[in-house]
Amino acid sequence: MKNIIPVLFTLLLLSPAVKAQKEGLNAIDTIDLKAYMTFFASDELEGREMGTEANLTAALYIKTSLMRLGLKPDPATNDFFQWIPLTSHYLDPENSFLRISGTGNDPLFSTDSLVYILKPADMTPVKGELVFAGYGFEDTISGYNDLAGIDLEGKVVLFMTENPLIAGQGAASALFDFENETGKFFSIFAGQPAAILVAYNPKNTYSDAYDSGLADISGGKVGSRSITIAGEEGDTGPFPIVFVTREAADRLLAPAGFTLAEAENRILSNKKPVSQAIEGITVTISTQVVTSPLTSPNVIGIIEGSDPLLRNECVVYTAHFDHEGMNDREEAYNGADDNASGSMGLLEIAEAYMSLKKKPLRTIVFAWVNGEEKGLLGSAYYTENPPIPMENTILNINLDMIGRSKMAADTGKFMGFDLDVTMPREIMMYTRHESTELLNMVYGTAKKSGVSVIDMGEDLELGTSDHAPFWEKGVPAFFFHSGIHSDLHSIRDDVEKIDFDKMERVSKMV
Repeated sequence: MKNIIPVLFTLLLLSPAVKAQKEGLNAIDTIDLKAYMTFFASDELEGREMGTEANLTAALYIKTSLMRLGLKPDPATNDFFQWIPLTSHYLDPENSFLRISGTGNDPLFSTDSLVYILKPADMTPVKGELVFAGYGFEDTISGYNDLAGIDLEGKVVLFMTENPLIAGQGAASALFDFENETGKFFSIFAGQPAAILVAYNPKNTYSDAYDSGLADISGGKVGSRSITIAGEEGDTGPFPIVFVTREAADRLLAPAGFTLAEAENRILSNKKPVSQAIEGITVTISTQVVTSPLTSPNVIGIIEGSDPLLRNECVVYTAHFDHEGMNDREEAYNGADDNASGSMGLLEIAEAYMSLKKKPLRTIVFAWVNGEEKGLLGSAYYTENPPIPMENTILNINLDMIGRSKMAADTGKFMGFDLDVTMPREIMMYTRHESTELLNMVYGTAKKSGVSVIDMGEDLELGTSDHAPFWEKGVPAFFFHSGIHSDLHSIRDDVEKIDFDKMERVSKMV
C-alpha cells in the first residue's frame, strides 16, 4: 500500500482525543468533522474497500480513536476489532468467457462480458443453442407469456429484467429486484435449460450506468471479486446464471435482426412477446472461480451504562466505514458522503458521550460495520455475534450518508434511483414506528438541533442499510439518511461537497 507511513502519521495527528476536551454536545463541531473527513475520505485510503489494506487502515484509525477516547473493547475478545471470516471469490479472466459461434462453429466473438455471476462457482464449458425469452415473464391475469411456445430444454436462454407492466417506469428496484426476478428463474428452470443469461432491459434506468462500468461494484465482473461470509456461500443453483452487458446481448440477437432495445420497444408497443429461437447461434459459457480465505474487521467500542440494572441492556449505533475501492484507472471512490459522513459523525457522537460526567443509564455500543457495500456483511455478522446479546439490545440507530444537501445536479434519476436529496436542515428517517415514545424523542431532539425530520416509514425505496439485520432480529431501528445524490458510487463523492453544518446538526440530534 502506497505512502503507509505518512498515512499512519496523519492518523495519529487527527485522532479525536488530541484536541482539548469539550463536554457533551459541544464536543461535536464542524471543525472536527471536517478534519476527520478530510483524512477518512482521502485518496490515501483508496476507497476503503473491504478486504484491502486501505480498509484496514481506516479501521485502525477508528480503533486508535476509540482507545484515546477511553471506550472499552468487546469484553469477550478484549479487542476493538471484531474479525469477520470471509471467502473471496475471484473470476479468473483467463478461463472465464462467453463465446458466440455460428452454424459453422466458427467463433463470432469472445468476450469478458460475464459481468456478474449469481452465486459464483466453477463452471465447465456449458454449450447450447440460443433462445431469446423477452422479459421471461408470465402473467395469468393478462395472459401475457414470454415462455409460451418456445423450447428451453438444453438451450441457453437470454431474457431481460423487469416486465411489460413496469418497464420504463423508473422503479428504484430497477437495480435488481430479486423478489420479482426469482419467479422468472423458477419458470425458466422448469424448462431444463443449459444456462441462463440476464441483461438489464434498456428502459431500465440503471441499464446505462451498469453498461458503462458501474457494474464492477457488484464484484462479479471478470477480473474482480465478490466477498461472502465464510460458510455462507450457499448453493450455486441448478443452472448457471450469468449477467451480461447490453452489447453482448445485442451481439447475441444480431442474427435475428434486432437489438435488445428494439425487442423491448416491440413488446411494449404491441403488447405481445417476441420470444424465439435464434437460428444458427450456439453459446458457450465457461467460468473459473478462484476462492481464498479472507478476514476483515468491524470496529466496536463500548460505553458501559451507569445504572446497575439497565447497564445489561444496550443501544447500538451503527455506521458502515467501507466503500467501493478503486476503479480500473486507479481513481479512488472516496465515499465522503457514503459513508465517511456517518462514520465520522459517529466518532464525534462517541466522543460526546465519553465527555459526559455521568454516563447513560444503558450501555452504548458503537459499531463501525464493514462490508455494507458487499451486502451488509458486517452488520449481519454483528447480529449473529454481538458483544451484548441481541435479546438485550433495545434499539439500533444507523447512520448512512448524512452529509449532503440538495444541489442543482440532484434532479432526475441515477442508477435506477430517484435523486431525492434533502435540504440543508433536513434528514430522512426510516423506521417501523415500533414506539411512539421513541418517535417523540426523535422529534424533540431534532427540534433542539435545528433539524427537520422527514418520516419515510419502512418504504426503503433506495434499498437498505445496516439497520436491516437488526430488524430481522426484532430490534427496533432508526435509519437516518440525507438522500440519493448524483455522485453516488462515483469518484465525485468528495469532501468538498459535504454540508458540515448539516453533519454537525444531525450528529447532535442523534
